[in-house]
Amino acid sequence: MNVEGRSGRGDRLLCGLLLLAVCCWMIRAHWEQVDLPWQEAKVALHERVLANDAPDPYQYKLWAITHVLQWVHEATGLELGNVFYANTLLTLLLLVLAHHLWLRTWAGPVPALVGGLALGALANVLFLTYVHHPYEFWGVALFCLLLRAVERDRPWWALTLLCLVTGFVWEKHALVPALWGLLQLRRGRPFGASFLKGLVMLIAALAVPLLLRWQLGTDRVLIDGMTDLGVQEWDKVLWFQLPYVLPFLAIFVLRFRAIPGWIRLLWLYAPVLIAAYVAQHYILHEVRSFWALVPVFTATLVCWLASVLQPAGEKT
Repeated sequence: MNVEGRSGRGDRLLCGLLLLAVCCWMIRAHWEQVDLPWQEAKVALHERVLANDAPDPYQYKLWAITHVLQWVHEATGLELGNVFYANTLLTLLLLVLAHHLWLRTWAGPVPALVGGLALGALANVLFLTYVHHPYEFWGVALFCLLLRAVERDRPWWALTLLCLVTGFVWEKHALVPALWGLLQLRRGRPFGASFLKGLVMLIAALAVPLLLRWQLGTDRVLIDGMTDLGVQEWDKVLWFQLPYVLPFLAIFVLRFRAIPGWIRLLWLYAPVLIAAYVAQHYILHEVRSFWALVPVFTATLVCWLASVLQPAGEKT
């Protein structure tokens, strides 16, 4: 009797059930915190995007997914609210799966499962103050797949295609080509070829957002207005952001050697995002704006856990 094989299948089934539970928790939290209280605002913003009258940057960030959801609404006859719910369901299912695949790049099923639980916990915080971002979770899911593909050293043309596809629903993956170039140098690849390939990847990542913004126009009111540093609510910035960032930053600093090189490079996302928000005069205390950090934080946690759980005789 193959007890180990049956045990392994049972463990995989349990992990799958727990991840499904995490997804259900996230769906319910999103339904209660976003879908129900903001239903009218969601429909209003949806209609403004269709009319090309949404504020910056909603007019281009929501354009692709809004038109897809409108097409589904018209083709199926489903109420728009039900189309929104279906989009949330599908996108969170994909996010949980893609996030788990990303974490499994670094660790076994148990640490990766802990990372999935961390995703569910962080999502409850990131859902706060949401109104209508139907594109976000598609983007984060594709971002996880892109990060996994980079670590697995997939061909640059495949990464370029994934950057282009992600650009239809997200733009925060645009830093990946630059970080990929640095990773190529660490792997001993030629500088010239890495630079040119990274440049093509960057163009692919930015092509759709920039073309949409140019086509739809840029003469819009900023959603956050002109929020200069002097008028940022710094008490909120510290109170909201420190509990979100500090635990994972502590792991990164105190267990630096346990963190693989690609994840170390991804930590550059934190200062780059902050600098970009300062330059664009966006509000800094809204944790929801920093979804790109979630796969970096959870991977940092998982790699630390994997090093702790590794048998003493296998540690170097």
